Amino acid sequence: MSLIEWVELPDLGDERGSLVVIESNKNIPFDVKRLYYIFNTQSDIPRGFHAHKELHQIAFCLKGKCKMVMDSGMEKQEVWLENSNKGLRIPPLIWHEMHDFSDDCILLVVASDHYKESDYIRGYDEFLKEIHKPFIHPLSDVKTQKIGLNTRVWQYSVILAGAKIGDNCNICAHTLIENEVIVGNNVTVKSGVFIWDGITLQDNVFIGPCVTFTNDKKPRSKQYPENFPQTIVEKGASIGANATILPGINIGQNALIGAGAVVTKDVPANAIVVGNPAIIKGYVE
Repeated sequence: MSLIEWVELPDLGDERGSLVVIESNKNIPFDVKRLYYIFNTQSDIPRGFHAHKELHQIAFCLKGKCKMVMDSGMEKQEVWLENSNKGLRIPPLIWHEMHDFSDDCILLVVASDHYKESDYIRGYDEFLKEIHKPFIHPLSDVKTQKIGLNTRVWQYSVILAGAKIGDNCNICAHTLIENEVIVGNNVTVKSGVFIWDGITLQDNVFIGPCVTFTNDKKPRSKQYPENFPQTIVEKGASIGANATILPGINIGQNALIGAGAVVTKDVPANAIVVGNPAIIKGYVE
């Protein structure tokens, strides 16, 4: 995706000279509440080195030129500003730097809001943390604060306060994760999955739609075991849709549980199991 987006303003001038008009919410796609300009710069002293949380800006180089570095946190792109009627959009959450100013550079910036220091992100590490923070859908109910970077939690998911979820996970809609649950990195939990106390999903695990976990071998209403059995799905294992996993089972690394299987005992690493009760049909090479 290109980080470079131009706003080009028409030159309305004639033989007498150029005329460029800036109009809020017309040729500028927001309400302009502030403008500032930078001049008398030095070519060997860069400027910028920050991002904004909400502010939209467009930078025009009215005279001379300078180089703009745009950084999304995932990639960087560079571009020269050198046209007086061609502005570069600087959206929120883009780290930007200005380098190599010409001696005659005059840089004009129009902004969507008044100056607010609270809107600035001035440290690059802080910027990366903000960019990669977990996405929590507003229609989810997430109580835990222990969710890793780049993890996404979708609508109608319920996650209780004690749960621990790693980086780069995808927790799909209509899921439940209880308190005594550990989810590693790069885990996918598809819709219709409820993960109860005592269950651990290690890194790179895939849980298919409507997989049923259990954590009580002798369930009775309002009667709870002193300690829930520990179920562990080890690194790289995948569980197919509608499979049922009985309590206290260990599913080995890279194992593959077939759709609809009922797993009643431990599964070795790399094993492929299917059926009710699930039996080993082969091994992942």
